Amino acid sequence: MIILLRKTTPKGTHYYYTLHDRQTGLFEHYTLTTMWGSSPDGGRQKVYSFSSNRELDEKLRQLMSRRLRSGYKVLYSYSRDANYRAVLQEYLDVKPQHRSAN
Repeated sequence: MIILLRKTTPKGTHYYYTLHDRQTGLFEHYTLTTMWGSSPDGGRQKVYSFSSNRELDEKLRQLMSRRLRSGYKVLYSYSRDANYRAVLQEYLDVKPQHRSAN
């Protein structure tokens, strides 16, 4: 799974936030990696490790919600896993409601 988000400031500066599960962890079976910065393929990085897929899903939902509320928009997403596609679609369906509330 990979989700690429982008936010554009009023001055035209772009910021990117990437979430993916392609990186494996040493101590836990499930990992979620986030990268953010002014380039889609670089910047800062953080790896979260989880003992269950449920914990990973909860963190993914939390991060997606936070980023979409702060103005990021989905630029690209891909997953072979139907569960990740459902999580992303959930936020794409709800997004207009978040906008009108703020």
